[in-house]
Formats: sequence, structure tokens, C-alpha cells
Amino acid sequence: MRLVPLVAALLCAASTPAWAAGPVCGATWHDAARNRDIPVRIRMPAGAGRAPLILFSHGLGGSLDGGTVWGKAWADAGFVVIHLQHPGSDGSILRGAWGRFGATLKAAMTGDQLRARVADASFVLDRLTALERQGRGREGACLLSRIDLGHVGMSGHSFGAHTTQALAGQVFPAMGAAGADRRIAASIAFSPSPPQGGPDAQAMAGIVRPFFSITGTADTTRVLPGVTAADRERPFRAMPPGGKYLLVLKDATHADLGGNPAGMRRPQADARVSRIVIDATTAFWRWTLLGDARAKAALDSPAGIRAELAPGDRLERK
Repeated sequence: MRLVPLVAALLCAASTPAWAAGPVCGATWHDAARNRDIPVRIRMPAGAGRAPLILFSHGLGGSLDGGTVWGKAWADAGFVVIHLQHPGSDGSILRGAWGRFGATLKAAMTGDQLRARVADASFVLDRLTALERQGRGREGACLLSRIDLGHVGMSGHSFGAHTTQALAGQVFPAMGAAGADRRIAASIAFSPSPPQGGPDAQAMAGIVRPFFSITGTADTTRVLPGVTAADRERPFRAMPPGGKYLLVLKDATHADLGGNPAGMRRPQADARVSRIVIDATTAFWRWTLLGDARAKAALDSPAGIRAELAPGDRLERK
């Protein structure tokens, strides 16, 4: 695909030797307050400078492989990315569930699990803050002291999008607005789900910081047959204006947006979908976490990301 000049310049600047992929480290961090182990995978950009942080939350029944495609691209672009794995709603729930995967997954999509996931993300930020204060911060080859905790983004797919929405300030019947974490400056939700149990605008009124919703016209799942692809646009429609974006990609499926080729039923995600998602999300993070005006222009200008879209794709903002 031919990149338009504005987007090409942005990505070229983001892929210079100073901002390339660095080490990838795995660890399990223990939350003593909840007696809960949180597996993490840390992706560092190359170099020695400070870099903003992006957290990624996998979908229901997922793992640290969730968001791999997106995390690699964001690390290449100069961000530290930490993938979280959530016990109780990860792949462990599928063990021994042959023939009843759908029912098993749906049973794990509870208010308790959402609260646990939200607490996992906040715990990781607490831990990183404590390590910074102690002058510590190394996990294998990953130098955590490079993380700029003043610039934090949150992202996730499917149930991870639920998690992202809660941390951004959405009100959920099971937890109210208690999940909001104001350390998070911006959010990206892949396959967001519509609010339940009240007016959409009331549920989304607390999301006042930049938020990017990404979905596709084939973004459905058998686990939630009542949620249509059009329903996944509802969070964006209901959010207050200001820094809100919606990307809808024609024929993109729920699996395409998970960023985990190993977990897909076909060999790889649609290349067009992946390219546009990487370009758009990288521009969003560079604007919101680095203050990059050119990246904001790439999102807003007809000569930017919109010029990459095919018929049937849409990029909206408010």
C-alpha cells in the first residue's frame, strides 16, 4: 500500500535507530494485597531514553500473546508496552472445556472478573511507581526506570476493551465508576462493547480523556450473539466530545482486531487491516503521550490516515 506523505513521514520518524524494538522480558508480579499473581510481558524500545508506557489487556480466554502485533509496532515506535495476563479470565479457564468453549467463556465474563482485571492494571502502575521511588527497576534485560509514568496509555481487546473502558471512566452496573484510574492519559479499545443497564451517555459521561474506538463491520463473536458490529460503535457515540476517535474497517473481524495471529483461525490477520490499525494507533499514541502535533495532523487531515482507507472504511472524530 502506498503511504501518503504525512503518514510516511510520521512512521519514518518513529522508526529511526533511536526508536526501534528493544528487549522483551517476561515476569510474574505478585499483588500481596489480593494474593494474586499477574504474568506480564514487557516490550522495550531500543535506546536508553525515557519512554511513555502502554498497557495491553487481552480478551476473554486470552494470554500474553494478545495484542502482539500492536505491541511490537508500538515498541518499534518508541513506547514501552506491558501486556497483562488476567488469571480467572485467561486461557486457563478453557482447560478441560472441550465442546463447551462458548459457555465457559461467557461464564467467566462477570463483574468480579472485570473488577479483578481493572485492579491488575492499577496494581502494575502501583508497582512501577514503587520501584521508581526505590531507585530500582530492572526485569531481566528490561530497564523499567526508563518508563515515563507521567505519560501512560491503556489498551485492550474485547474483554480487554471492557477493562480499558472501565479504567477510562465508564460506569458499569457491577462496579459504578470505581475502576477509573486517572494516571491513564489516553486509551484505545479494540472491539469495544456497548454499555448495559442504563442510558449510553450516562455510562460514558466520565470518559473525558482521549479515547480511540476500533472495530470492523464483521466484528461479532458467538460468545455475545446479542452484540452486533454496529453496537460496537455505541461507546464512541455516547462519549463526550474532545479527543475521541472511531475507526471502522470494512470486513474486519473480531479476531483481526485481537493482534494475536497465533490465536486466529486463519494464518494471519488481514494485512490491510493491520497496516491501517498500526498507522492510526501509532499516530494516536504519539499525539496523546508525546504531544506530537504532526501525529495529530495525521489523524485529522484528509491527507493523513484517511487517505489510506478503502471504500467502506470510516475514521470519525469528535
